[in-house]
Amino acid sequence: MPGSAGEDAAFSLWRCVASVAQRFCGGTPSSSQSVGRASSAAAGTFRGKPLPYAGMTALTEADLECIDQRHLYRKPADPGAKRELGRQTVGAGGRCRHGWPQAIVYDPLYRERPDKSHRLGDTTRLTCPLLVTAIDKLEKGGAMERYNERLLPGADWEGELQKVNEAHRLLRLELIGDRSAELAEVRQILGEQAFAIAMRSGLASLRPEARPDVKCLHAQVADELVRGGDNPIAKQVLRDIEDQGVLIHGSEECCDNCDVRVPLPLARWKLDRCKNNVGKRLSRGRKQAASRATSLAGDVGSERSDEDL
Repeated sequence: MPGSAGEDAAFSLWRCVASVAQRFCGGTPSSSQSVGRASSAAAGTFRGKPLPYAGMTALTEADLECIDQRHLYRKPADPGAKRELGRQTVGAGGRCRHGWPQAIVYDPLYRERPDKSHRLGDTTRLTCPLLVTAIDKLEKGGAMERYNERLLPGADWEGELQKVNEAHRLLRLELIGDRSAELAEVRQILGEQAFAIAMRSGLASLRPEARPDVKCLHAQVADELVRGGDNPIAKQVLRDIEDQGVLIHGSEECCDNCDVRVPLPLARWKLDRCKNNVGKRLSRGRKQAASRATSLAGDVGSERSDEDL
């Protein structure tokens, strides 16, 4: 049933905006916009030093907006407000065919807000919604059990997880640097034992003395996208994803999810569901959008009733 002229005009405007935005991010991997975004990413520095790995690049304001709103589904920052994510991150790992970050490196010694105490956290995170979705399905299909078997003594991945964990322990130390005052604050909050455990843990807080466990395939792939070429577990994950028909460097349509200029209801591909806090924010955002749509429909209905009087 056709809507009112106002509804039709608003929807047409949405479609026009979405179409223009899709031209910027869609197309083939060699499209000028995609190449431009990827090539303009600077090598970057962290606390005056080069980024830890050669494949890393600095996060631009557009990257931070994309990650905040379309990867982590946080509320948009207030105009003029400093984006908290920018203070908490070091840089981007690999980028997709459209130029968006697929993984990021966090500052392991950070504050959630300027008025909060310092915390000690993980170093890498997978953000690409396309890869997150594909890995969620892989984990549900029992892939982690198969991978863990390959970590056992005598298996083909024996000792590989220890190498990955050691790389992240050293990365944490490198990023912390000489911030002794902030580190002392964390030590006081955690206590000596918990602090020592945190400092010697590896990827996804894995302890070196724990039994071999891939723990989180998202974290493994994030590691590969950041360090590049040295994680056989992540390489197997990416091969398994490709076998399922997923384009690991991005599809033709997935850029709609990452481009904030494209309204999510009109995106050709968008994240449907996700676990952890991101999934909760996504669900909450959809409920709020549905509530706004219901309210708008009620307002339109009231206007029509008034016109009929």
